Amino acid sequence: MTKQFTRRRLLQLGALAAAAPTTLAITSTSASAATTHTGGAGGAGGAGRGPVEPFALDRVALHDGIFQQKRDRMLNYARNYPGTGGVLDGPDRMLHLFRANAGLPAPATWPGGWDTPNHLLRGHFTGHYLTMLSQSYAATGEEIFLEKLDYLVEELGKCQRALDARAVGRVAGRSGKAVRLSDPHPNQYVSLPERILDGVTDVTFAVWVRLAATQSNARIFHFGAGTNSYLSLSPWVSANMGPRFVITTGGSGNEQRVDGASNAIPVGEWAHVTVVVSATEAVGRLYVDGAQVGEGAIGLTPADLGPAVNNWIGRSSSLNDPYLNASVDDFRIYHRALTAAEVQALATADPAAQPPTPTDLVAWYRFEEEGETAADHSGNDRAATIVGTSYPGYLAAFPEGQFSRLEPPTLRPNSGANAVWAPWYTCHKIMRGLLNAYHLTGNEDALEIVFRMGDWAHQRLSRYDQTQLDQMWNIYSAGEAGSMNEVMAELSALAPNRHAKDRYLRTAEAFTFTTLFDASIEDRDVLDGRHANQYMAPNIGYLRIFEQTGAEEYHTAAKNFWGMVVPHRTFSNGGAGRSEHFGVRGVITSGFTSNSDPRHAETCCAYNMLRLTRNLFFHDQDPAYMDFYEKALHNQILSSRRDVDSVTATEVTYHQNMWPGRSRQIGSFVEYSRYGGNGSCCNGTGLESHTKYQESIYFRSADESTLYVNLFIASTLTWPGRGFVLTQETRYPTEGATRLRFDRGSGRLKVKLRVPSWAVRGYTVRVNGVRQRLTATPGSYVTVDRRWSRGDTIDISMPFSFRVEKALNDKSVQSILYGPTLMVVRDATPSYREFSFYADLKLDGDLAAAIAPTTVPMHFTTHGYTLAPYYEADPVPGQFNAYHPYVKRVEPEVVFGSHATGVPNDALRDDEGETFLDRVWEAAPFRNHGHFIQRVAQVSGEWLRAGRHTEAQRKAVLVAAARSVGDLRP
Repeated sequence: MTKQFTRRRLLQLGALAAAAPTTLAITSTSASAATTHTGGAGGAGGAGRGPVEPFALDRVALHDGIFQQKRDRMLNYARNYPGTGGVLDGPDRMLHLFRANAGLPAPATWPGGWDTPNHLLRGHFTGHYLTMLSQSYAATGEEIFLEKLDYLVEELGKCQRALDARAVGRVAGRSGKAVRLSDPHPNQYVSLPERILDGVTDVTFAVWVRLAATQSNARIFHFGAGTNSYLSLSPWVSANMGPRFVITTGGSGNEQRVDGASNAIPVGEWAHVTVVVSATEAVGRLYVDGAQVGEGAIGLTPADLGPAVNNWIGRSSSLNDPYLNASVDDFRIYHRALTAAEVQALATADPAAQPPTPTDLVAWYRFEEEGETAADHSGNDRAATIVGTSYPGYLAAFPEGQFSRLEPPTLRPNSGANAVWAPWYTCHKIMRGLLNAYHLTGNEDALEIVFRMGDWAHQRLSRYDQTQLDQMWNIYSAGEAGSMNEVMAELSALAPNRHAKDRYLRTAEAFTFTTLFDASIEDRDVLDGRHANQYMAPNIGYLRIFEQTGAEEYHTAAKNFWGMVVPHRTFSNGGAGRSEHFGVRGVITSGFTSNSDPRHAETCCAYNMLRLTRNLFFHDQDPAYMDFYEKALHNQILSSRRDVDSVTATEVTYHQNMWPGRSRQIGSFVEYSRYGGNGSCCNGTGLESHTKYQESIYFRSADESTLYVNLFIASTLTWPGRGFVLTQETRYPTEGATRLRFDRGSGRLKVKLRVPSWAVRGYTVRVNGVRQRLTATPGSYVTVDRRWSRGDTIDISMPFSFRVEKALNDKSVQSILYGPTLMVVRDATPSYREFSFYADLKLDGDLAAAIAPTTVPMHFTTHGYTLAPYYEADPVPGQFNAYHPYVKRVEPEVVFGSHATGVPNDALRDDEGETFLDRVWEAAPFRNHGHFIQRVAQVSGEWLRAGRHTEAQRKAVLVAAARSVGDLRP
């Protein structure tokens, strides 16, 4: 692979620089930069050209801890899948369906799940697998990952070249050339001119056809003025009936029919089929190979249909009828009824002969010309259009027809005989995987393949205007396109010349769904009921376009979209969505007590929201982004990987239901294998998520003057551009403390340390043991700006505390968190567990007063139940722990310690759904009891003025608060 030299050699030099002494590392900026430009920076999925940038995956090494443990399980899968012993057995499975689609020998088998021979999304898992291998190699340097990856890329290139060599235009016909319709050929059907049969009474349709399969209710031709007015010919009506000609002006219930003898049209052979309609005789006749096979009374003529505008060879107007799978040649329409002798003469004519053009033709299509136009040889200038023309550069595991059926004028759904299911989504996964192979391992063959895919995408989409594109992107879920705009914008950044850059950028912009894009720019929330993952992913691409063009509206759209999801549609584990769709803004608890599987929090959604969040941070360093990032990564993503080893299945969740008392086995479904242990979308994103935990621990400013420490994960950062090596030592998330140590390098550097929003019990920073005077506000960053030397340390203390997170629409439904960790109640009762805490609180407001530790780290007890971290994911094979991510908070009376008041609490809520005690304790911790009394008096006064409390109730509350001094003392 000689083409690998440039990119791969730079990566190797960068790795050598990282391992070299400081003097060499300081001079190795160019090698480091090779891994950190747009697209490859920080790992898979690209990075921005904003004021902040990530480090490449190979610059950050994980150390022992929960993140490394989860990662190592996926690395084990990456090394050994499918467990059959051969190094290339896994790649061969990923290639099977691509090879079959390209007509190449396809040994082994397929991955399963959605990656099976007839599934419409087949091939997408291979893209994720490419990314996993690239990330695994970048993180570990293990040659086994590179061997698998290079083989997979090389073989995908062969598949692309084989697809380029297929007969995408015409095929051998009965005489000369013919058009091949339907999968696996890209051509779908032939669209004939509108109103071609106007004024025609007597008519003859004659055609040579070679059926590839027995299809019920396919159409050789169809002419229609609407759903109730049409004529058509079907080669088969059912397995034992056909052909059939019909004409009607009153719908299917009033069809006039001519049925032919069963099995009259053979499969796999050329047959001449003729339909003659004589208005004079009021009869219709069917002929096959010149012999009459059927006759029936026909009182209608084509002129009776009205203006026929839906005229096709190979399809009907019904979404449920399959497209014709056949080769078609010499299609003629006569404006008279041919005699039996004339029909026989057509069927028996020498194919090599060149007879004169008949003078009684409406149209004549010989299909001799290449391209999407079928010339009219009758001389009447009624050229037809072949829908589904292919272009070079195509690469997929399914025929190109899925794209043709999605595009105008077809716009087919993702069900039925001509189903389409998110072909551009699958294309994105493959292109993303190939780009990551280039960015992270230097595989330049992968870049060549993806450039050609980009050219193919441009050729397909450049024919359509924005209205037509919006029609596609609005279809659920056929129009789901993943982050196609992201990869196209990255190709623009990598393109070798201005023409190519512009071409790829225009194609990226073509994936803009203006309905949601315009609403997002206006900060107008129209997400209710939308397919969540379908509309999350494009926002990542909007940021890529913003980086390429500077068009601020793309940044604005992505930023505002994020704000519509967080917190308004986000669960306490960081996930979003029910049954893969967005719910009503602010309604969190939908389906929490459902009797049927509500399918909450699709794991792919968390994956894409994390990608969007980190990319937004590169442009706008809002600490809220990293608060959410930690929440979703630490809870949903960590918990999505089951705590068992497997080399045959990913063991990654599809959904993470918020049901009370349910496990990840719901009826016959196990969430780790809901749609197969391999091959589903969440299986695929899981391959990626669990091999890139290190990608957002540290960021740097674009000028390399500042280091951002975003996450508290045991790791080592190697920064050749500055000559620094820093190690982070921590037992997080079991302990709220971390140490950063400068192991190599020296120089001035601003170190920005994240102060999590949950760090309400204090946040202290010590440099070389000396406490720093910093204002550490929860939900911010603090900066230590100084000259650093080898051996310097930064110690951070941020004690954990228990707290609750309330559902926005029902403040009594709450989750319990400990620091960043969602704590779940281990219990199998399928209804909310009811907890009360306020009577146990001390002045610090920490729920720990009612929660006791156990001998098991991160396990606690309260109200007779065990609390366990959400990220613990069923470590015992065959056992699935039932849990409650939410509980019901029951605080019926205003109480302070043991002092009751007789004043109702839960029954009286303010306009935001909060109770009196909620408002009092939200101000905790209190400096002393006097401070606490001030808060009680303040809230009591507000409730009195609002008419929620009487004077007597206010007095009772204040007296009880004053008497509780002993009970509330920590």
